[in-house]
Amino acid sequence: MSQFELYQSQEFRETLKECKIFRLKYPRGGHYNDGFELLGELVFADGKLLLEGLDAIGADYLLHKEKPECWCPPPFDVEEIKYWIEYKNECECFGYKTYICIGTGTSDFSIEFNFNSTSWYDVIIEDVQRAISFEKILISNGIL
Repeated sequence: MSQFELYQSQEFRETLKECKIFRLKYPRGGHYNDGFELLGELVFADGKLLLEGLDAIGADYLLHKEKPECWCPPPFDVEEIKYWIEYKNECECFGYKTYICIGTGTSDFSIEFNFNSTSWYDVIIEDVQRAISFEKILISNGIL
């Protein structure tokens, strides 16, 4: 069975429906060199809540009051102080290995999780099952 056929299967679709924040992202193709991804997103009302969310999941990050040499998402305000955030995108949250992407746009304070475990290009049903278990932990910790 091809990966695309797996994603169309009844078992995969029913398992994916159990997810609250995770979705299957289809590849854009062409020069993007991307693939299927299992992405989940936590969205916060402001920068302060974003930092609380990062602390709650155990993310490794540094705040800078001046723009650092390395790449960082756009700066954001916390209690009228502008910060740039430097972070490790490889993260272990409650025992689950994942990659995170932090959004700091003017109306988008978010943490995006990528739960692909075996490949940058494919999602397996075990990834979806891990995501469901991860969501349950987020719920039990009051994060979701």
